[in-house]
Amino acid sequence: MEIYLDVLFLENLVINFLILYVTSIFSKVRVSSLRIAVGAAIGASYVAVLILLPGMKVYGTIIAKLLLSAGIIAITFTPEKLKSFLKVLAMFYVSSFIFAGAAFAFIYFNQSGGFVRNGIVYVFWRYKLTVLVLSLMMVGIVVKILIEIIQSRTKEKYLMPIKISFEDNVIELAALVDTGNSLHDPLTNMPVIIVEYLAIKDVLPADIQDIFKESKENDLDNISRVISNSKWFSRFRLIPFMSIGKDNGILIGFKPDYIEIGKDDEKKGVKDVVVGICNKTLSRNEGYRALLNPELV
Repeated sequence: MEIYLDVLFLENLVINFLILYVTSIFSKVRVSSLRIAVGAAIGASYVAVLILLPGMKVYGTIIAKLLLSAGIIAITFTPEKLKSFLKVLAMFYVSSFIFAGAAFAFIYFNQSGGFVRNGIVYVFWRYKLTVLVLSLMMVGIVVKILIEIIQSRTKEKYLMPIKISFEDNVIELAALVDTGNSLHDPLTNMPVIIVEYLAIKDVLPADIQDIFKESKENDLDNISRVISNSKWFSRFRLIPFMSIGKDNGILIGFKPDYIEIGKDDEKKGVKDVVVGICNKTLSRNEGYRALLNPELV
């Protein structure tokens, strides 16, 4: 029985990539294709080691496989909490079982045969056909990675540092110039900057913080009551907005003393602006924590 190491590596690299990609979907943890490819390469390298060093039984033990799985998840998804790590790991095993079953079914119906054993997947296709199919799949993976890299670098051009100043407080954060943000304060027609609550919560009054802590930012009666009794009454605004799945949303906003956009010689100060508070994460990797109205740039 002849096994081509390059074909074995490519087959397992592609399968591991698909497993990790499905894991990302199941666990609802978004990661870049490049990180998925790195995790897949680690798994495929493990398979190559099992073939090259058949006498090293320790690599084929259950403990070794569990450690490998944990390492791949840690490197690919970098979960910050144990609960998140265990959730992603569980989804990884579910995805692996699904693909293992699919591999068995494919080998059963494939006349050339193959095997799934000890974490190794190998299909005995005609060699040229195997290389062609795997090469096409690898090209698809590489193209996907390159597209994501180009998109991320393009997005960096639209990131700008901003400073939000009010009373004796100054908040510095990165903002994305969002062409989809056309919000304006309905009373003054001032453009609105959307900022994550967690990025600005420490300088908000306690009664306003309670609204977001209790997830009552859509309770109009409660918001009106709290704002009317707040020391920041003259600063606060209620900004209606529309988004997919929500036709009548309300955003709590406030009027800062001024904001500063950009850095060095390109920075400028703006006073006629409203800061809208968003009770969710705007960027999956915290690359930015605010959305700038393009009118302000």
